[in-house]
Amino acid sequence: MASFLAIWGGGEYVANRLGAERGIYERIVGKELHRLFLAITPQEFVLLHLFAFAGGIGMGILLLGNPIIGAIVGGAAGAWGPRIYLRRAWVARIRGVDEQVEEAMVYMSNSFKANPSLPEAIQDVINSMGAPLSQELSVLLKEYKLGTPLDQALVNCQRRMPSRNLELAISALVIGRTVGGNIPQILSDISNTIRESFRLERVIDTQTAQGKMQAWVMGMMPGVVLGAFYLLDPELITPLFETLPGYLILSGAATLNIIGVSMILKIVSIEV
Repeated sequence: MASFLAIWGGGEYVANRLGAERGIYERIVGKELHRLFLAITPQEFVLLHLFAFAGGIGMGILLLGNPIIGAIVGGAAGAWGPRIYLRRAWVARIRGVDEQVEEAMVYMSNSFKANPSLPEAIQDVINSMGAPLSQELSVLLKEYKLGTPLDQALVNCQRRMPSRNLELAISALVIGRTVGGNIPQILSDISNTIRESFRLERVIDTQTAQGKMQAWVMGMMPGVVLGAFYLLDPELITPLFETLPGYLILSGAATLNIIGVSMILKIVSIEV
């Protein structure tokens, strides 16, 4: 009887703990989904994450043929896949805002010349441009209409969206409004600065393209060589995939290969 109560109490504790952890995860995911403007609830994303985890295990076992290795590899892919998707979507969103700011400053400058009202100029940008910048500016205007001072709403927008170009534009706008500068000229100068920055980025990308290609070629070469040896003499390579020392050798080689490629890409990546 005591053993049964202990097991029942332990199971209840585990269930409560899992429920609490799920609630924490849903809150974290909810914030990420909200900032990405995705039409999906945290509960739905958690279910999709569980399906991805289970499906990854099944696919890993099916493709690799080894239940243990397949479950580990597939489970890891299913567990990290949705999180990686959210991260990449956030990076792509920041990049999208960066690319739209220059054009938005042109729209805003022209609108401000016709009607010297910054909220109206922001509304014109929202009407003229698409997501993601229009979504961020819509939130800014909603805050302003609900009573938040315009300068504070601009700062809040800057904090929500860590875009380098948007930060430059908002900082210049806030300073210009504070000291009473020529807002249309400030917006035009920001547009020119961002345009020149993009030009320099394209030049740097062209100059470093060869180094990046060399990194990827070097990263793929071990796999190509391994495949060639397998075609020439399968018995020589088979122990790498069927024995523990082979697993350790492959894991170590893959880790060193990833580190090497990452270091090369880090060297040839230049921030403007």
